[in-house]
Amino acid sequence: MEIRTEGIMVCVHYGPHGQRLIHRGGELARRLQAPLIVLTVDAIGDNEYNMQRQHYLSAWEKQTKEAGGQFLIRKCNGRKTVDIITETARENRITQIVLGQSIRTLWQEITKGNFINDLMERVGTIDLHIVAVQRYPEMLEQTHEQGSTAYLVPEGGRYILAEEAAGGETIKGVFFRELDTDFNTGLFKVVKHGEAQYLRIVQNEWVKPV
Repeated sequence: MEIRTEGIMVCVHYGPHGQRLIHRGGELARRLQAPLIVLTVDAIGDNEYNMQRQHYLSAWEKQTKEAGGQFLIRKCNGRKTVDIITETARENRITQIVLGQSIRTLWQEITKGNFINDLMERVGTIDLHIVAVQRYPEMLEQTHEQGSTAYLVPEGGRYILAEEAAGGETIKGVFFRELDTDFNTGLFKVVKHGEAQYLRIVQNEWVKPV
């Protein structure tokens, strides 16, 4: 009987859950003494730049290398994400794939159809690990430092993270800094009308949703 040589691939996409998925895949690779690959499928055009997304890519690449793995970015070029994942898995002799899914999924393709079912049909004997990714309040303790009071201060048409209030338009909240980062990047919690909202902070600046 032929013994299967294991290969682990983690699929991450734009959003805050990649760190957790890479950690899960890295632990699996260590236990199995298997090579680790982290894949992200890039749907952004060559001439487009997104600072927040670039931060994620840099952090994921650093975390992957620290886990002894290889970080890959594959362009969509009009192709489906499921096809690129399948192709990359076969090229690298992957036996197990780790990816995340939540109520609000990470990939728009998942929300538009049966992404997981399509992937299962195409990857054949490759095992899929579907990790439940949670919303911010439940995942903060795993991915961010303990929160502390902070302020978003208006400056030149944007909002900058600060330790003290300045002016009437200052926004008070709680800042949760991401683990394993050298910058003030993380989540800023604001309570409005009794409901908590989480604003994304990248290198001291509030990145407003597009």
